[in-house]
Amino acid sequence: EYSVQLTFREQWLDERLKFDDIGGRLKYLTLTEANRVWMPDLFFSNEKEGHFHNIIMPNVYIRIFPYGSVLYSIRISLTLACPMNLKLYPLDRQVCSLRMASYGWTTADLVFLWKEGDPVQVVKNLHLPRFTLEKFLTDYCNSKTNTGEYSCLKVDLLFKREFSYYLIQIYIPCC
Repeated sequence: EYSVQLTFREQWLDERLKFDDIGGRLKYLTLTEANRVWMPDLFFSNEKEGHFHNIIMPNVYIRIFPYGSVLYSIRISLTLACPMNLKLYPLDRQVCSLRMASYGWTTADLVFLWKEGDPVQVVKNLHLPRFTLEKFLTDYCNSKTNTGEYSCLKVDLLFKREFSYYLIQIYIPCC
């Protein structure tokens, strides 16, 4: 398993929310209560544990633009399942996924798409004590069941284990 803290953003068009921008003077409306608008039923399918951040104020906002576009942003901490192949340990590389899927809406009603150009951003000063994030790849992971096909997005994170940590902490002291 692995843990992440992320700012999750999704955007969709809901034409029922169109409004007059008063000649361009009103850029958007901001909401802090998510239950006021329809939202996609996204869930993290490989989540083991998760929580929202609510210290001082809930870390969530919704912007509604004049043409009905909705931008939803929230800060989330997740612990996600990541089956690992340890045959080459401690000289191994691991691929861990972050999977986001629709819970109840089939692809006939709801399709998730990656944003064009840089859909995933990683902080520049990312520090992992025992791994290096080599790269990440975005892809689709739709699933078909007896109730229909469900939209799914995934990010595969490629981690390389830092051998120097094991050399200093285990191998040299053992010798």
